[in-house]
Amino acid sequence: MEYRDFGRTGLRVSVAGMGGGGASRIGLAKGGTADEAVAVVQRAFDLGVNYFDTSDTYGTEEVMGRALEGHRDEVTISTKLTPRHPDRSPIGLDELRFGLEEQLRKLRSEVLDVLHLHTVNALEYPHVRDVLVPEMLKFRDEGKIRFLAVSERTSSDPLHEMLQLAVADDCWDVVMVGFNLFNQSARDDVFKAAIAKDVGVEIMASARTEFSSPELLAAGVTRLVEAGEIDPRGIDRRDPLSFLTAGDEGVSVTEASYRFAAHEPGVHTVLTGTGNIAHLEENVGFLNMGPLPDAIHERLTSLFGHLTLAVQVPGRKEARRP
Repeated sequence: MEYRDFGRTGLRVSVAGMGGGGASRIGLAKGGTADEAVAVVQRAFDLGVNYFDTSDTYGTEEVMGRALEGHRDEVTISTKLTPRHPDRSPIGLDELRFGLEEQLRKLRSEVLDVLHLHTVNALEYPHVRDVLVPEMLKFRDEGKIRFLAVSERTSSDPLHEMLQLAVADDCWDVVMVGFNLFNQSARDDVFKAAIAKDVGVEIMASARTEFSSPELLAAGVTRLVEAGEIDPRGIDRRDPLSFLTAGDEGVSVTEASYRFAAHEPGVHTVLTGTGNIAHLEENVGFLNMGPLPDAIHERLTSLFGHLTLAVQVPGRKEARRP
C-alpha cells in the first residue's frame, strides 16, 4: 500500500481509502448484512487501507466502528455532518454538537480524526464558515475532533464554486472533491490552491456511474457527442476508450479511472466503496498500480479535460435531526 502525507495534518493516509457511501454503502444498500459489511471493512484494513470515511447520511457508521474496534490507533476515521435540515434550513449549534456525539458513539471512538461539514454549497458557505466553524474549533479544543474538513455536492456544484471559496480560507485542513474523467476542473479550480496551503485532498466519485463499465461509458460518450460536448472525430462510440486496451499497456475503464485520479498532483487519498470483497481487492490493486502511461493520460486529458459534468449520487438523502 502506498501512503502519503495528508497535507498539513501530519497524518499518513493510504492512497486507497474506504468509503462508506455511494450506491453500495458497503453492501448494506444492496441487501447485504451488517456482518458482511464488517467483513469488507476488515478486509480493507488487512489490505493496508488506513483511511475510512462515512457520514451521518450513510448509515454505515456502526459497521465502521465495529469493524475497526481494536485498531483505532492504526487508522484515520473521517465522518461528515449535514449542515441543513431536510427543508434546507441551516442547523443550529446544539444540533451540530448532537450530531458529533452521535458519530462518536456509533464509531466507538472518543475522537474523530477528520470531521466534515457535508455537501455544502456556495450559498450555505458563509453560514458554515461564520457560525459552524467556530463551534467545530471548540470541538477540536475539547479533544473531540482533530481536523476540520468540508465536502462539496458533486451533483449540483460541478464547477466547485463552494470549494473555491473554502480553499481561499485558512480554516479547513481537508477538502473532499469530486474528480473524474468527465470533470477534471478541480485540477485548476481546487488543487492548485490546496497545494499552496498544504490542504489534504480526498477524492470521491472517481470511478462511479459511466466509469464502472465499458457499456455505461459508451452510452455516456454517445450522449455527449450528440449534445456537441465531445468531438466525434477519432472516437468509436461503441468503444470510446478502445485505446486503453490496445498494446501491452492496456487497462480497463475502471482501472484507468482510479489511476487517473490517484496520481493527479495534490491528491492524497481516493475513496472506493463496495460491499464485495473481490471488488474491493481489485480497486485497491488499481489504486496502487502507479500512474497511467503518459500517452494514455494525455489522451484522456485531451478528450475529456474540457468537460465539467455533475456526478449524480445514488440514494443520497438528508440526515434526520432531533
